[in-house]
Amino acid sequence: MSSSSVVSTMYTIGQFAALGRVSVRMLRHYDAIGLLVPADVDDRTGYRRYAPQQLSPLLRIAQLRDVGCGLEDAAEVLRSPDESAALRRVLERRRLDLVASVAAETARLARVDEQLRYLDEGERQMTEIAYRRLEPVTVYAASGVVPGGENVPATIDRILPPLYDALEAAGVDYREPGVFWYEPVEGTDDLRAWVSWIAGDDPVPGDGWEIVQLPAVERAAVTQYHGEMAGIGDAWHRFMQAALADGATFDGACREVYLQAEGPQSEWITELQQPLA
Repeated sequence: MSSSSVVSTMYTIGQFAALGRVSVRMLRHYDAIGLLVPADVDDRTGYRRYAPQQLSPLLRIAQLRDVGCGLEDAAEVLRSPDESAALRRVLERRRLDLVASVAAETARLARVDEQLRYLDEGERQMTEIAYRRLEPVTVYAASGVVPGGENVPATIDRILPPLYDALEAAGVDYREPGVFWYEPVEGTDDLRAWVSWIAGDDPVPGDGWEIVQLPAVERAAVTQYHGEMAGIGDAWHRFMQAALADGATFDGACREVYLQAEGPQSEWITELQQPLA
């Protein structure tokens, strides 16, 4: 076949972009990162040309991008000796991400609806606030870092079961209610989340927990939240806004005391405690 015949079977970058429904800019980017390199580049003009057999990988990239996969995922598929297996692996991974994202957005939508309901009802306070002393308490505790202070539930789910298992295996005396509290990690945007249960009369050191003495607080704002954990963040916001309206000045780590944490979460009762200056 003559060189002119070879050239005639090539696509210009514009033609190739149109066939793959991508921009010329993106094709240049794919070239730059080595994901899809043109079959021919004119040494004199720099014009890129693509071979017909390159259309299949371009369409695969576009397909993966359409479902939100990254270019690293496309590279994993295109460079695999078993493209079908790699495609399945990438798509299953993406599906898990989407399921988690849908769950997070559904929970966020529920919180937006809840706030709209409060606006419709004149922003009434969910419960009354009491101001009282918090007695000191000794707890068996474990902690974990919440990166960026976001997605606290994921950290709680990671650190709470091992604490429970360690206490059960050791047979030590511990009691309800559970007490959680949160502290900033100095010099970072992270948050340290603590989970605990009240220690018995003679606290015992052991692997899997720390013995922590939560000090007395002379004055704290206290309220009760009834409902699922998905709504506790919004409950905290409303509670603290109401306390601020009362002239409160916050001082110290907030606490959550799980007075009722059995059965459906809709029936849970959590006491929110915020130490005051």
